[in-house]
Amino acid sequence: MHRIRDTFKRDLLSTIFVGVFLAATSPFFGVIARRQFSASPFHLSIISSSAGIGQIFTFYWGYIIRSKRDKLKMVVIPGALARGVFLFTPLASSITVFLLLILVYQVISYISTPAYVEVIKFMYPDMVRARLMGIVRMVNNLVVITVTPVAGHLISSIGFKWTFFLGAIFGIISSLIFSTIRIKQDYTAPTVPYIPIKSILAIPLLDKKFGTYLAIFFMYGLGNWLSNPIYPIVLVDKLQATSLQVGFISTISSSLSAISYIFWGRFIDRDNPVHVLALVFLLDFLIPLGYLLASIKPMYLFVMLSAVVSGIANAGIDLGVMNAILRIAPSTEIASYMALHSTFVGIRGILGPFLGATLYSFIGATGVFSINITTAILGGVLMYRFYKNLTTI
Repeated sequence: MHRIRDTFKRDLLSTIFVGVFLAATSPFFGVIARRQFSASPFHLSIISSSAGIGQIFTFYWGYIIRSKRDKLKMVVIPGALARGVFLFTPLASSITVFLLLILVYQVISYISTPAYVEVIKFMYPDMVRARLMGIVRMVNNLVVITVTPVAGHLISSIGFKWTFFLGAIFGIISSLIFSTIRIKQDYTAPTVPYIPIKSILAIPLLDKKFGTYLAIFFMYGLGNWLSNPIYPIVLVDKLQATSLQVGFISTISSSLSAISYIFWGRFIDRDNPVHVLALVFLLDFLIPLGYLLASIKPMYLFVMLSAVVSGIANAGIDLGVMNAILRIAPSTEIASYMALHSTFVGIRGILGPFLGATLYSFIGATGVFSINITTAILGGVLMYRFYKNLTTI
């Protein structure tokens, strides 16, 4: 029990610092690109797909990490390096350099994804894991709520370059704190046999249950990614949103996430993470609906509706995915399963924004958001059917 309390305290402290980093950087990527560098829809598509580009390589990182015994190190080092990328933001004098910094950050940060899921499994007991994760995520969001408006002020006063620089320092400190966490004393990474990398890629075909899960998640997520490069266009061109207003939108979303993490964490510990995913998918259609209405009749209220739903949905997906993988994957292949999930997220994350920007040229924001609404509802129905048919989770 003492180890769990100590782990929890260090996890909380680490998440406070990373919350400052996140609040000072990621909410402003698209708006800064549009306002400071006159980014085109194509440039905004690159920003929206940057996470996907980083994620697409995770199947390889999962393959490498599965045989590493020190999983904690594989979380800490990439995390510190990725956040440190923004120490170079003062050099961003063009849209090309700005995009390069974002891409490098995303690629490096996702190296740790497969290892993190396995580390979290041995940080907390099964019976309370989602609950404790929810509290940590809640604190993270409260920090983001507090710091994002401050970051908006800083960007307006000292510029985004030095605001990002300060955020990077907090991010690096977060990784250093996380490195001091002690994993369960009786834990040693299992020795796994060597397998060729093609065997990792074949897992969705061999494990039909996991393959079905990936297919539904891919379809649902692709629709969401279609809309991502269009959101900043609506904010800047239709609503004329300022940096402070964008920060406030992020604050609303983070506030609802903070509350929702507690609810979803308890829900998962009592029920099933796949059930949570189904419910969240069904709720998610309200996000593009809000922006669709704002694109037709520019009202800040519609975007606020989207921010509220986004906060609730993001919390459910965050906890739901990791805990679903922990239940589905064999104990020796947790990193591999999480890596494959992340890779498929990356593929849709690359295709979606560019496809969305292309569709925007032909059918406008209304058409793109309408497709997103359809995929969200369909994804929710299919994931719920998948949940009802499960007999082994």
